[in-house]
Amino acid sequence: MTIGSLVRLLTATIVLVGLGACSQPEGSGGSDAQAAPEPVRIPQPEPLLPVSLNTLMVALVNHAADPIWVAAWRNPETDRDWRELERMAIQLEVGGALLAIPGTGPNDKEWATDPTWRSWAAALQQTGADAVLAVRAQDLEGVARVGDAIVEICEGCHIDFKPDIPTGGQFGELSPTAADFEAAETH
Repeated sequence: MTIGSLVRLLTATIVLVGLGACSQPEGSGGSDAQAAPEPVRIPQPEPLLPVSLNTLMVALVNHAADPIWVAAWRNPETDRDWRELERMAIQLEVGGALLAIPGTGPNDKEWATDPTWRSWAAALQQTGADAVLAVRAQDLEGVARVGDAIVEICEGCHIDFKPDIPTGGQFGELSPTAADFEAAETH
């Protein structure tokens, strides 16, 4: 057999094998090849925060929200003040996202799956994102608007879900009030 004959034989074999792979057996429903086996699906555990949603709200959300709405009374003055406020705005945005994941509290699974709760959490996350933009632009009016939105979101969610469950006081009463600033200015 010559090399030319061998090349023609190999080419013909490859073409025939290729055509065979492309042909469809009758009743195959038009699939190109044998269906790949379904991958084995290993159930993943539901994400669970290591703390209760109440603790998350007090330790992260309140901590981040307070400086943002306080900025309406006490405007940031230095680059460092603005950077710190930006960090708080980012924490607020992340806190809103985390509120959609149940924690260890007795009501957390129920709350985290409730559409109204999830709506409040999404609103808080979006307000955090808006706060980031306002702070980066050093827009005091924008910061004041998101500060007002934070109060509305927190109060609305508490009315819907926690009217009788105290949040504050877990770490002592940390949230400043206007009276705190008035008292500081008179001394």
